[in-house]
Amino acid sequence: MQYFLTKSQLTRMENGLKAAISIPFIDDIEDYIVEAILEYAKEIQGIDPFTNVRSKRLYDVVDPKSQIGYSVKSLKWPFKAGTESEFELVIQRADIFKKALSLGFCHLDINTDPQTLGAALLTHWRIKVEEDAVFQNVDDKRIFVLLKSTDNKKFAFFEENIRLYQSDEITWKWTDKTKTGLQGIRNEDQMCVYRWYPNQKQFFERFKLPSNIQKLEINPIRLEKAQVVDILLPYLQAQP
Repeated sequence: MQYFLTKSQLTRMENGLKAAISIPFIDDIEDYIVEAILEYAKEIQGIDPFTNVRSKRLYDVVDPKSQIGYSVKSLKWPFKAGTESEFELVIQRADIFKKALSLGFCHLDINTDPQTLGAALLTHWRIKVEEDAVFQNVDDKRIFVLLKSTDNKKFAFFEENIRLYQSDEITWKWTDKTKTGLQGIRNEDQMCVYRWYPNQKQFFERFKLPSNIQKLEINPIRLEKAQVVDILLPYLQAQP
């Protein structure tokens, strides 16, 4: 299911992006910065990683009231207004050969049947999604992706439920005889929704970006370092 920001959330997202971009001590809108802007947009009181150890759990932002958990990503990706496209990103490091027994498989290696390897990958991902949801008290599991143009002027917001597939919904095959890349093809529409590389252990998921995706165009304004210090320091010095 696809979700959209409300009008007020979209305004707060725009303001948060403008404010973050203006800070000359920040070189890109990524990682915790995206999480913080999402928390600001949705009015979620998150945990400050500056004073707390960052969790390696899946859900980077959790709304304790609604029990919605967001796996937050950012990605530089070309997208055009009014057109449907696809994008992909790393969702997990999956060393299924090393973890074969814990995943319920006697042995896995490069010569194992691709469908069995795919089943192991789906199990590996499902465990992460479900166990972290329990640990973080998340009932509604979602992914939120901030897509950015290369010039940092255009932004798109992708939010949907994390989808967990059954083994019979995906057909797995190697890209070629070298077995350097494994593809997971969704049977219902023949879309390649997963890619896995045994050497790097990186597990990718591919998504469809609908034509009605919410977008913003911002004129990036960068303040001078001295300006930021002069603006903030009086406020900071007034604190007890």
